[in-house]
Amino acid sequence: MGETRARVGMVAVAVTVLVSGCSTVTSGTPVAESEGSGAVVELSAGEAPDCATMAGALGPLVAGMALANQTTLPGSTDPLCLWSDGDFTGAQRNLFASVKGNGFTEAMLEASNGKTSMGVVDEPRADALNGLVIKVNDTVYTLTMAGRSVDVGSHGNQGYTESEYIDALVAVARLLTQ
Repeated sequence: MGETRARVGMVAVAVTVLVSGCSTVTSGTPVAESEGSGAVVELSAGEAPDCATMAGALGPLVAGMALANQTTLPGSTDPLCLWSDGDFTGAQRNLFASVKGNGFTEAMLEASNGKTSMGVVDEPRADALNGLVIKVNDTVYTLTMAGRSVDVGSHGNQGYTESEYIDALVAVARLLTQ
């Protein structure tokens, strides 16, 4: 249970860093409407995809939104990306995604397998990736795999469904397993 609280705390820090704007702020061109890039991206072992690669995988979930913020958490080189459909103040439609070099251990995943406590969401696509989806709250979800994790969410209720958040998690997690 302590590991779950620590995980939730790390996600909260990530959201705070993105929303606070005390990082490298990038203004960008809106992402083109797409169903995902379809291109295979070769990542080295342990490498995380950049924001452009994640945007390609997220496709229609970020279509029309610009990369509003790109940063890293302290002590990490993995990107934390926020897309928004305007100058980000928290009221616009937005979505963030991040990849981290931490995650649950194999033992933690096995112990959680098949349980619906701790916000665990039953998701066959996560099972296929040897991962576990955790609903942190109504707007933040994590897909954790052995040694890696993907966080996706939004600042405020942006109208995304649980299914859309999970689609985003799986799209980014698949980049890590190709």
